[in-house]
Amino acid sequence: MVIREVIAGTWKSCARKGRWHWIRFAVLMAVGWFAGQALKDSPYLTDLRYWVYRHQIELSNHGPVYPRRTVLVVLDDGDFWGADFAGRSPLKRAELAWILDRLREAGANTVALDVDLRAPHRTEPGFEFPDYQEEDAALLAAVGRMCDAGRNVVLGTSVLLDGDDYVEAPSLFTPVRANYPCLRAGYLQLPYDLRLVPGQLDLRGGRKLDSLSLEVVSLINPTAYRLAVSNEDRGFRFARYLSQGDYQSADGRRYVFNWQQLKSADINSVRRDIADKVVLIGGHWRANAQGQGPTVDTLHSPVGPLPGVFLHANYIEALDGERGTFAPVSDTTAEVIEFSLAIALAFVAALEIPSGWKWGAFFTTLLLSVILTYVLANLGIFLDFLVPVLILIGHTLVEEVMEMRTELYHLKLQRKGVNS
Repeated sequence: MVIREVIAGTWKSCARKGRWHWIRFAVLMAVGWFAGQALKDSPYLTDLRYWVYRHQIELSNHGPVYPRRTVLVVLDDGDFWGADFAGRSPLKRAELAWILDRLREAGANTVALDVDLRAPHRTEPGFEFPDYQEEDAALLAAVGRMCDAGRNVVLGTSVLLDGDDYVEAPSLFTPVRANYPCLRAGYLQLPYDLRLVPGQLDLRGGRKLDSLSLEVVSLINPTAYRLAVSNEDRGFRFARYLSQGDYQSADGRRYVFNWQQLKSADINSVRRDIADKVVLIGGHWRANAQGQGPTVDTLHSPVGPLPGVFLHANYIEALDGERGTFAPVSDTTAEVIEFSLAIALAFVAALEIPSGWKWGAFFTTLLLSVILTYVLANLGIFLDFLVPVLILIGHTLVEEVMEMRTELYHLKLQRKGVNS
């Protein structure tokens, strides 16, 4: 009986609002929906999204976070501008060959190269400048030794948009890739939203190309790989993030080497640190000179600025880990939730109750959104509430302004009636 009376009272309050209230509500809903589509991929919300996401993940993180599957060889400022690499771009391939040999001797099973190895002429994959041919041969020989030892090398490659299709940019490996059975390729480009784990790309001709991280996972965990590529209908997954601080040495183990450390460390020590790990090679030096200019290949991520090689490692950790990725809620589900919340608040706004109660309902809705996000995150499901919440805030503020305007209008009429 009480519920029936509440429903009847709500219906009467809504009916007294008149058609213009509901026309305004429909217009606001339509504007909110189009605004949501425009804001969904907006770069202007990137920092806010990352801040919200970081705190969402912190709510669901119940244990220590550290790298379980990856070790990094990061060429830093001292390495790149030192005598060995001599500040040269492209990187000296003979030095990269030495790194591969060193890692092979230390027992690395899978090595991924996050370095630029593109061919100098896009239309001539087999062309190379004479000055570089000898060192290219040294790097190819090092890859061959990895193959002979039964190890794997994943080459970071690039993709280009040619018309409406993606094509793979040729590298120094393109003409000879078939000769190296252990050599795989994965594209290096990262998604616009760095929370997303990069997936597969459809190339011209019907071929699919995995990202660098996805290709690595296909080697170390085929089951996780199959699960990852089978969820395309829901969009690609979101990743739990490790910061550079999470890669600091701990418990006597090293997770990041630079060139000098890799050269000088005892081979048995290196073997202990990289055992059963994927080793990624990448760069993190200053662009102009030692100590000068911006740091190359650094992007703003949910845990602050991160070098690209750290990002690829994060995606490998996420895809290979049991709770490292979160399946995003489909767009349809998110829109249904968004409309449901907006409609519920519209009915609350229509009730003839004090404004404080209406704002209380609004903040309760926001709190329920946080709780729902927390529960879903613990179930491995990610729900991005940022855009719906912004739309709800805008909708509520507009309704409140319109309500105040109506009350002021009636108050003005009352005053005119008294004065007359």
